[in-house]
Amino acid sequence: MTMAAKDMQMIADRWMMESRRLVNWGSYEGYHEFRPSTDGRLPVTLLAGASESGKSTLVDAQISLLYPTGTPFNKASNSGRSERSDYTYLRGMVGVGNTDEGDRPIYLRGLDDNGAPQAVWGAIVDTYRNTTTGQVLSCGKFLYLMPGDKGSEVRRQYVAWDRPIDPRAMDRFRESAFTPSQLKTAYPECLTFPSAEAFHTHIWSVMGLSADACRLLHKIQSADAPSRLDDIFKQGVLGVPEALDLARSTVEDYERYDENFRTMEQKARRMDALQGIQRAHGGYAAAVGAARAFDPVDPAGETGRDTLRAWAIARMAGEVAAQLPLDEQERDARMAASRAAGARSEELRGRIDAIRAQMQGLDGGNLARLEFELDQSRRTLAAVRDNRAHTAELFDAVGETMPASEQAWDQRRVEAVNFKRVYDQRAAELETERSAADRAHYAALDTLQRLRHDYERQKTQRTRISRQMDETRAMLCRATGLDAGELPYVAELMDVREDEEAWRLAMNVAYGPIAQTILVDKRHEQGFAAKVSTIDPHQMARRTWQFVDTTRDYGAAAASEDAPDARPADRAAAPEDAWLSSKLRYRDESPFAGWLREQTRSERLDARCVAAIDDADRDTRQVQADGQIKSGKRGQHGVKDRQQVIGYVNESYLHDLERQIDQASDTANGTERTLTAAKRQVDALRRGLTLADQLAYTAWDRIDADGAAAAVTELETTIASIKNDPELAKLAALKDSLSEELDRSERDRIQDEQAADAAADAADAARAWLNSHQTGAAGTSAGADGTEAGPAPSDAAAAPLDDEVASALAESYDGKLPGDDPALRAHMIIGAGQAASSGNQFAERVIAGIGKDMASRVDALSERVAVARAGVETRMDSYLHDYAADDDAVTASVEDYRYYLEELESLSRLTAVAATDGEYRRCLDQLLMSLLTIKRAIDTDASDIRSQLDRINAMLEGQQFGPKHGSLSLHADVRRPERAFSAQLSRAIGTLNDWKSEPAAQGAADSRRAFAACAPMIDLLRDQLAQVKDANGVKSYGARDLDPRCRSSFYAIVHHEDGPDERITSTGGRSGGALQELTSFVYGAALIYLLGGGMTSEPSYTTLFLDEALIKADGRYTQRALTVLPRLGFQVIVSAPESKTGEILEVSTKAYVTYKDPDTGLTSLREAVLRPEEGAQAPAGAADAAEDRDRP
Repeated sequence: MTMAAKDMQMIADRWMMESRRLVNWGSYEGYHEFRPSTDGRLPVTLLAGASESGKSTLVDAQISLLYPTGTPFNKASNSGRSERSDYTYLRGMVGVGNTDEGDRPIYLRGLDDNGAPQAVWGAIVDTYRNTTTGQVLSCGKFLYLMPGDKGSEVRRQYVAWDRPIDPRAMDRFRESAFTPSQLKTAYPECLTFPSAEAFHTHIWSVMGLSADACRLLHKIQSADAPSRLDDIFKQGVLGVPEALDLARSTVEDYERYDENFRTMEQKARRMDALQGIQRAHGGYAAAVGAARAFDPVDPAGETGRDTLRAWAIARMAGEVAAQLPLDEQERDARMAASRAAGARSEELRGRIDAIRAQMQGLDGGNLARLEFELDQSRRTLAAVRDNRAHTAELFDAVGETMPASEQAWDQRRVEAVNFKRVYDQRAAELETERSAADRAHYAALDTLQRLRHDYERQKTQRTRISRQMDETRAMLCRATGLDAGELPYVAELMDVREDEEAWRLAMNVAYGPIAQTILVDKRHEQGFAAKVSTIDPHQMARRTWQFVDTTRDYGAAAASEDAPDARPADRAAAPEDAWLSSKLRYRDESPFAGWLREQTRSERLDARCVAAIDDADRDTRQVQADGQIKSGKRGQHGVKDRQQVIGYVNESYLHDLERQIDQASDTANGTERTLTAAKRQVDALRRGLTLADQLAYTAWDRIDADGAAAAVTELETTIASIKNDPELAKLAALKDSLSEELDRSERDRIQDEQAADAAADAADAARAWLNSHQTGAAGTSAGADGTEAGPAPSDAAAAPLDDEVASALAESYDGKLPGDDPALRAHMIIGAGQAASSGNQFAERVIAGIGKDMASRVDALSERVAVARAGVETRMDSYLHDYAADDDAVTASVEDYRYYLEELESLSRLTAVAATDGEYRRCLDQLLMSLLTIKRAIDTDASDIRSQLDRINAMLEGQQFGPKHGSLSLHADVRRPERAFSAQLSRAIGTLNDWKSEPAAQGAADSRRAFAACAPMIDLLRDQLAQVKDANGVKSYGARDLDPRCRSSFYAIVHHEDGPDERITSTGGRSGGALQELTSFVYGAALIYLLGGGMTSEPSYTTLFLDEALIKADGRYTQRALTVLPRLGFQVIVSAPESKTGEILEVSTKAYVTYKDPDTGLTSLREAVLRPEEGAQAPAGAADAAEDRDRP
């Protein structure tokens, strides 16, 4: 920078107030003008007056006009209360009066003489002059209230002009709210502004002001202006550190990303759940479609049987019709073959007769006779052998060996007769034993099955109640719409304590009368009976229910002497653990627990636990551990027929049930063995009877195979000797050959004849069957007995069937007809060779069989539909529980599937339903940058503060301080953040740097982990920000690790040329007056820094109002403190009490006095005339400093 440029920079703008003009501001009624001192050497103005005479009202005009909107007025202006506003100042509030309607403010303006509302206007106009250039700047604020306007309805206009502004020029426009055009009319070429912000932006830019500078100016003129170095710098100089905003934005970004990711992931989970519902519903729809496809053939349906009959008849008719011409061809062919075989047989018979005649001529006819006898003997031998084999099997069946001789055989026959004589008695005895064993076995199986069922039920439902109790409650649940949890049995809500297990039996006996009572909340009593009446009483076991008022405090009632069934004094006097109720525990989470406690402790149910019943005691209900109980004159014992249902299901109880099941299983196995043995005895007795019957009717010769074989051998030998004649033998051989051929021919003839008959019968039966079922198709089909079997198939039955249904029908149909032989299948259909009715019977059996198969298929499909529906609705219920718990309009039902589909479509339309890898990377990159920036800001905290102090100290160079004319410098100790905070910040940055340096680790899962790893740091930042508040006049203060102001201590050093330096720490080590001088120095230096931007040693805006609170020291130090600020280039206006007037006048070049009329409450402002001897006498060095300041 050149010297000329440097000089120009040093000759900076210096704006000094020439005047302040007020119209209707507070107690200043009408027009008032204040013209402070602009003396080039010592511009100090004294504003004197009594307390509440209007001094602070004049000062508050500065706040209203020049400082940011919302800056509070001086507390001294309202006796320590900051309740002033533009509205109260414009109307001139002077106090609060008591009225019939309560306290109401008292105003000087706004009402006419009759008390009617009237318009009010006022103005604050300050005129400044740039002492460097001579430029003038007037800035004004005009206020207007229409008649009856409230505080929020004050109309404001802002104006700036390069000439002095006389606000009285606007009085001619007072009949209506002021407008910019009216202002431009009154002050040509002025600038108007639509808002205070725009006005301040312009004014501040011209005079070098800023929000921070205004804040410090406000602090100085406030009644509670700080005087400690720490407070001055923290409240007025140091702004809110960058790290706070960075931390706040980082936390907000993290929370926003976290919320976004959570929302995205939740939406992704919702979509997964909805897609699962969609897939499950697809399976359900497919199951429903498959089931509906079988509706036409469902035997239980309206047309199912007709459709099945029509389909089966048509299928069978096709097979029968296809086989009919083949049967007719077979009939004709077989009839021709039979006739040919018959002709051949006649020929063979003739030849055989001729040979017999020749043979009789040779042996006299003996051979023919013997051959006949041989044939008969051979037949007898075959019959004997068959009979012997059958008899041997009967002997084997009873474990005996068949007798080998006739004598032994006869003896065994005698035994058989005796056996038959006693058979009936023995059979009756064994049958009785078998029946008893059978009953015992099935009773054991029933017990085992019941125990297993109860085990599974009680294990699943965690209850000891019986199956019948459970089924009864289920009926009540269905009828009333309540769930099982809302209808508990008393037995389910109580149990003995674990250390009192020995009294379980006694508990079940004593509280048995109420154990099976169902408890119902009294809220459900209305309409309960009507709902229960819908249950068929014949289908439901009788049960008792009790309505209970769950809102009642049963604990208090039980403690009351007036409680029902409360124990009498003699019972209450007994030890608590002597009573059965003391050994119980209850389900405290149940709303019925209080009522149940009261009942179990009642005199009617509670019992005293005793080792042995005292028969003489008829007043106390007693119970033994084995369940024997005595109450009054009555006693009870035994629990064989009573099921123990009271108590919770625990592992011990389940182990006991398992032992019972094992015992029942052993019992069932034992009864099975006994039954098997009894059956064997009955079977053995029956086999003995069969053998006895065989013996009784079988002589020895009927089983003597050896004797029958000997007879055959003897005849064969005789015939052979006769046939030794060659001629006879030749004729015999020829006859035998022809006889064999005749046998073959006859067999063929018979077979062909039978086959022809069968084919003819089949053809006739087929025609009859077809005629019958064609008639049935047209009208009704005939049943097996000729009666009508059913109505003709309907149009629905004739409708085409689904391919899968047709395939299922064909599979079932083929399973009812054996093999692949068409003839066999057709003949079975028509009952070929039998009566036509047999065919009808077979067809009906086929149709019935197909019907059963279709019914099974429909049941299976219905079960599949039910399972699929349950799967869908389970998913729906889970979805509603997780994501729509408060939506009562939707149910977990397939009927509401459209809702879930619309939800899925809505979520699918969103552009992002899951956090992508890219989104996580962008988030983590942003987070890393933010944390690095926070670390940089924290790391540079100390240097930034010291840099600011260095610039302030540069401005203080050459300025004398204190009575010894030393120099002053300002310093700060800035401590580091807590080690734990710094370590966590470094860890978070390290984690993100590691993530960033490894591209392979930047997948979604790794990114999520890195994101989650930053949560502890975010929590620390959040905790720090939670401590931030406006405290002790410091804005946004309290975050120690983020805010260097919290870690800083300020001090001053006074440098002396002829002595050691002196360190001053806030108020320590100095007198009040000396500290007052230090405070003035520091305020001035800080303001120069804020108003000059650190570029000059003088402020651009010089006007400084001081409140009397700053002037507390003795006169000598007050004068020195007041001359410090002018030396630093400030125009000082000091508001002082009367006690300080004389001291301040000595350093003032102008003075004003405020006076408030006690009768009118109006303030007058008068300039005081200073006598020559009262003229300002600058302390030593002040004149020289002024001369140095005025030198170019």
